[in-house]
Parts: sequence; C-alpha cells; structure tokens
Amino acid sequence: MRKLDPIKHEKKRQEILAAAKRCFLRSGLSGASTAQICAEAGISPGHLYHYFESKDAIIAAMADARLEGVSERFKQDVHGGGSVISALLSEIEQHPANPAQSALFFEMLAESRRNPEMAKILHGRSRRMRNLIAEVVRHGQSQAEIQSELDPETAAMAILGLMDATKAVSLHDPKQDTKKVTALFKLLIGRLLSSDDQRAKLSRARKSVQRSRSA
Repeated sequence: MRKLDPIKHEKKRQEILAAAKRCFLRSGLSGASTAQICAEAGISPGHLYHYFESKDAIIAAMADARLEGVSERFKQDVHGGGSVISALLSEIEQHPANPAQSALFFEMLAESRRNPEMAKILHGRSRRMRNLIAEVVRHGQSQAEIQSELDPETAAMAILGLMDATKAVSLHDPKQDTKKVTALFKLLIGRLLSSDDQRAKLSRARKSVQRSRSA
C-alpha cells in the first residue's frame, strides 16, 4: 500500500474540515450528509475514509482544532507576559457568531442528548476547555491579577458559560447588537475576576488618562 505524504495528508484533512463546516452551516448538523461533504470537498465517499472514519470523527476534529486555537492564543498572550484578564476577555470576543454558526452550536448540544458519540465529543471538549481556562485563572491568581478567593474550576465554568451565551444573542434577536452585549459580558467577567490590587491599578490608569485629557 502506497504511503501517504504527511504534509499532503494534513492539507487534505484541513480542506475536508473546511468543506464540512460549510455544509454544516448551510444544511445543519443532521442535514449535511457525508455525501454532501464529499461533493463539497471534491472527493469520493471512499476517499473520505482515508482521512476520517465518520461524520462524528469530522466533528471531533473540528472541536479539537478549535481547542488548539484557544490554547495557542493563551500561550502567546498569558505566558508571553500579558494580562491574564485581557487574554480571557479577548477570547470572549472570539465567540460571537452569526445565526448559522450559533444554530449549529446549539444543534450539536441537542444532538449530544441523543447521540452518545456526540456527547463524548462535546463533553470531552468542554472538560478540556474548562481545564485550560482554570489553568489561566490560576496563573492570574499567582500574579495577583485575579482574586485569590475564587475557585478556578468554578470561575472557568462561569467564563465558559458566558462564552456560550454570546452565541445565543443572535438567535434570541437577529437585530440585536452583539458587540454591545459582548462588551457587557466582558465587563461582568472583568469585575468578577479582578483582584483588589488589579482594580486599584485600573482606577489609577483611568484617572491618569482623564488628567492627560484635561491637561
């Protein structure tokens, strides 16, 4: 059997994932069949199984890619010496989505109630995301930027919940200004997490800006 070139193999995987996402956004999770995904990607159904065992495996790969992206951003922002709270707030901004993306997310949640494999994918992704956020919260506590009294696991669950809530805004009201709602979410998270020292620093910074503007 001819050995596949790893670079070409990964490139084709990414092309299939992009094609699958377009199909899911267009037709929904249940409406997008593997045949449609193959047609979108320009491959045969038999060819698909060289890269993914099933549609669920495609969804799992999409979830993994999302988690890897979040992890990489945290590494760059937090471990690069940046503000922990700013990194978390910046991640919340990544989540507002258009109605099709929001509907897809909640369709996946609903499907996880019926499909054990989907539940395994989503629960695993959620658990890893919570662990990642909790690790960032602990780092912020060690830097005296985040309240030491907060339980990192509980804080991570609250942050993840607000990230998910941003997806629901456009479904509740498509005309709603999601940027304004997201800004309020960020304000709530910032106030929830900030230590007394961090609040004092922010207050001094605001006063300094105000003085410079009035000078």
